Amino acid sequence: MTKNASNAEKRTVTVLSQDGEPAGLTYPRRAAGLVKKGRARFVNDNTIRLNSVSDALNTEDIKMDNNITNTLNETKAPEQPINRLFFNAREWSFNKDCQKNVGSRSFMQGPDGIISEAFTIGDWGYNWTEIVTKSLILPKHTLHTFTFWLNGGENDNNNEVCRLEVIFNNDYENRYTYNLNRNYIKPLKKCRGWELYEIPFITADNEYTQLRFVAQRAYMTVLNAKSVSEYADLPEILDEFEGERPQRHNIVFDDGFPTNTWYSTKALREKKIRRQLSGQDWENKILPKPTPAPVPAPPAYPNAGNSVLPALEALQGSVTSILTDMLNELKTDGIQQEIIAQVQQAVEEAINGVDSGDIDIDADDIADTIMEQFSDRISDLTDEITNKLEDITGQIENAIDDLND
Repeated sequence: MTKNASNAEKRTVTVLSQDGEPAGLTYPRRAAGLVKKGRARFVNDNTIRLNSVSDALNTEDIKMDNNITNTLNETKAPEQPINRLFFNAREWSFNKDCQKNVGSRSFMQGPDGIISEAFTIGDWGYNWTEIVTKSLILPKHTLHTFTFWLNGGENDNNNEVCRLEVIFNNDYENRYTYNLNRNYIKPLKKCRGWELYEIPFITADNEYTQLRFVAQRAYMTVLNAKSVSEYADLPEILDEFEGERPQRHNIVFDDGFPTNTWYSTKALREKKIRRQLSGQDWENKILPKPTPAPVPAPPAYPNAGNSVLPALEALQGSVTSILTDMLNELKTDGIQQEIIAQVQQAVEEAINGVDSGDIDIDADDIADTIMEQFSDRISDLTDEITNKLEDITGQIENAIDDLND
């Protein structure tokens, strides 16, 4: 009994499972051997944690008396210490081993509205760019986290490079690589085009550490950040068309995206409107058709010939009906009657100049008059209105042909 107690006392290293739960005790030499073989890591001087669920420890090594087992069950495993690192643009510089570094360091307004220092690297070309820290001396066998804000780093060809690398003891071949594009790693928060990341890594038996950001084929901006808890009250502000775009927001554009592409904000909003007009919302769900507004009765035109009047009145009713339906669908009730009145006036002016034997109505002039009067007020709907006016112009031309016949 004394011998067993003596042996138990020599097992002074606590063993934690892969999940951090107490698994038993072992001898210091045995613990050192497990760490050396990569099957465990030191949490502190008296505790190791297994790297995988395996028979890394022999049953004999972790066998304990009942009183030792009870003591372990009553004691919670100590939390693994975390060393927190934060991006500071002043502590980074271009990697001199890269011949085509492009970028600059500057102050800019962050997602929280505070002006902080950032580093923008890379471009749309093939200039491989890296910024690096000096060799850092970090505690061994310790969990570290690296926190920063990121913007950009993607292009619309899906062939960019946007990554963070952690290199131990200058051993580049065994570096840790974290791809920061295409949602390989989910950000903790998104706000005004910026994404907040907190990247974890363990130094294991390494001491000298270097961090690198790498960019190619896309502008990538890294901004100083504070602790994640500092942004708990910062609301997430997302891109409403994030699922439609081939690349994420980039601050090199005024609107975050190029204005001359199909995925610009203006183009996607017009696309959304067209879907709504066709009876579908942005998620392709069927929308109920709006109830058309009553069509005002067309006025009489005393100067028009008797043979022309019915056709022109029918034409005006058709034009008014089309515009009324369009305005109902676009939910622009506030200017609906005003536009209809202008249409009626334009058609009336054309008809008043018509003699019974001389029909000369320019359909394009009527359409142009409508567009000139209201293009500024409904500029965001230009494409949709143009399509409607083309339909109207076609109907006017057909009616004129019928009248001439």
